Amino acid sequence: MNELSPAFVIHRRDYRNTSLLLELFLANQGRMPAIARGAKSGHSSRALLLQPFSPLGVTLSGRGEVKNLTQVEPDGHPYRLKQEMIYCGIYLNELLMRLLQRGDPYPSLYVHYQQTLARLAFGESANQCLRDFEVSLVRELGYGLLLDRTADTNEPISQGQLYEYHIEHGPVVATGSGTGSGIHGQTLISLHRGERLDERGRVEAKQLMRRVISYYLGDKPLKSRELFQSLK
Repeated sequence: MNELSPAFVIHRRDYRNTSLLLELFLANQGRMPAIARGAKSGHSSRALLLQPFSPLGVTLSGRGEVKNLTQVEPDGHPYRLKQEMIYCGIYLNELLMRLLQRGDPYPSLYVHYQQTLARLAFGESANQCLRDFEVSLVRELGYGLLLDRTADTNEPISQGQLYEYHIEHGPVVATGSGTGSGIHGQTLISLHRGERLDERGRVEAKQLMRRVISYYLGDKPLKSRELFQSLK
């Protein structure tokens, strides 16, 4: 029997009459498409098992880009996300779908993803969890989010100083009256260290990371964000 690989379902849809077309996030293979044949048939319980936010062990077969799911087992208890936390989880999955290339392994990001689901299920601050994950995601993708020093002078970030953040470059000391998009040094330091954000920092970090994520996503908006806004 082939060894099971840790995985999560990050997207699924019906495929033909009795099957499911999945996007999986695997610990050692990254994002991978797979078909679960017969998963919706009356003799199979796979459809109930193949749900988002549930740690799984899977084996895949086939030489094409889209693999066949040959085996799946639970690999722990599902993360029970409640109320707005569900939409946070959907947001995480959409980020992975939109930003990860298929077949590129991200083992550290996989661990961070699982930890973020656990924190959301435990009821930690959604704002803090999402900012921590976004920073980790951008770093893992190699976009070089500079948070601990200035982009132009390479000076350490000062806690009380106000900065402007230039995407793909980093922070520079704010000049003039500002445009309302400044970010304080303490917020940058907290993001860099993964420390808890204060009230001002939560607002500033959310604005910054929304700009960064939108920059790399391009013009197509996130469906999860639109869904969450419509519900609010």
